[in-house]
Amino acid sequence: MKTDISGYSELSTTGVYILFLHVSKETVLNVGWLGTQKFPKGYYIYTGSALGKGSTNLKHRLARHQRKQKQLFWHIDYLLANKNVTIEKTVAAETTKKLECTINCYLKTLADTTIPVNGFGASDCKNTCQSHLLYFPELTSTDFLVQKLDIYLKSLTDVFPVVIID
Repeated sequence: MKTDISGYSELSTTGVYILFLHVSKETVLNVGWLGTQKFPKGYYIYTGSALGKGSTNLKHRLARHQRKQKQLFWHIDYLLANKNVTIEKTVAAETTKKLECTINCYLKTLADTTIPVNGFGASDCKNTCQSHLLYFPELTSTDFLVQKLDIYLKSLTDVFPVVIID
């Protein structure tokens, strides 16, 4: 099953993306080699990059994340395939740099966050992120974080147009 990528037409071929996720009820699932993990109800943010060509470019990566049916490869695939998980918003920006760690560190400063699963999405991380998935236990809406993130991304010199997708 292919996902329509026409909604991502403003996006470049490479960049960084931030998924604003909602887990509608506590969910327990297997996350590959990370094993069985519990995800409490609430809001999560996942940061990633898509710096490749073809099927690994930004448009195709985001289209893949929208699909529930797919071969589970990345940690985020396991979470997104679950019926209790929805992508509420996506923020994406053109860049050739791996900025997900920088963005992840910034997001930790905006609100009370916890690391739901050590190593999630960060198996190749060379920094001290612990995880590229953050849980915001007190958050009731993502609007504030989306606005702050938009301003922050536009302040970075290595980032070009920022696109917010509902």
